[in-house]
Amino acid sequence: MRRKQNKFIIVALLAFFSLTLLPAQAMASDYGPWLMSWGSKGNYVKTVQEDLTKLGYNTYGADGIFGANTHRAVINFQHANNLRADGIVGPHTKEVLNQNLSYTNYKVQWGDSLYKLSQRFGVSIESIMQANGLTSTTIYAGSTLKIPAKNTAYQPPAQTGSRVGEMADWWSVVNYAFPRGAVATVTDVDSGITYQVKRTGGSKHADCQPLTAADTAKMKKAHGGSWSWTRRAIVVSYNGRNFAASQNCMPHGNQSIYNNDFPGHFCIHFLNSRTHGTDRLDGAHQAMVRKAAGS
Repeated sequence: MRRKQNKFIIVALLAFFSLTLLPAQAMASDYGPWLMSWGSKGNYVKTVQEDLTKLGYNTYGADGIFGANTHRAVINFQHANNLRADGIVGPHTKEVLNQNLSYTNYKVQWGDSLYKLSQRFGVSIESIMQANGLTSTTIYAGSTLKIPAKNTAYQPPAQTGSRVGEMADWWSVVNYAFPRGAVATVTDVDSGITYQVKRTGGSKHADCQPLTAADTAKMKKAHGGSWSWTRRAIVVSYNGRNFAASQNCMPHGNQSIYNNDFPGHFCIHFLNSRTHGTDRLDGAHQAMVRKAAGS
């Protein structure tokens, strides 16, 4: 009986010392992607090596083996991101690594604007401003901006016919999000009538024209059957977004579409847009913008 007890004690001690003396690095691979350190192996390590190298922390190869070069790269990454520099890729380090991979650092050049950068990188102006904590669209040559990764996820089309729109600023958002040459769907808030328009100009607000004669007829119907300077609340749907806006229905000025039965263009105003002639906020237009936003 005593011999069996001694044997049990010896086995238990061996198990205890084997766990105690086993290096933490060797155990790390058992935790899959959530804990990787010196000695870890596998595809998760390879992915981390590729990600670190992409960010400029060279692991000198992505062989799936967590060795000295990978350890040094992890330490450098942790130092640069104010993390505990222990050389272990745990959940927090992996989270910060993923966040860094979501951005591209870009040095602003002369002539750059947020609009140009949004077009170049395929992301919205708002996402660039949010990533950099910007409250103004002004950027300066020589500064470095974080450019968010392009969102390739499916984006649903604008729900045309919506009678409530987004209260978006003309100067920092709509002027770029609804560019010249774009064709949008307009929904008259009171009647629900929809028609298509093309932005053909305008800098302080959007100068637009009905796309076809049928669109002109529907727009005229929404305005009571006649041309009018009366402001009406509308929602402009373009590229997945619905913007609160206001328009008149009086043809004036230049035109570029000649087969639409509309001899000129009309004005669409958005939040904080201004008149071209007097450079002022039009109170009646702004009231209709607020109405279109449901306020």
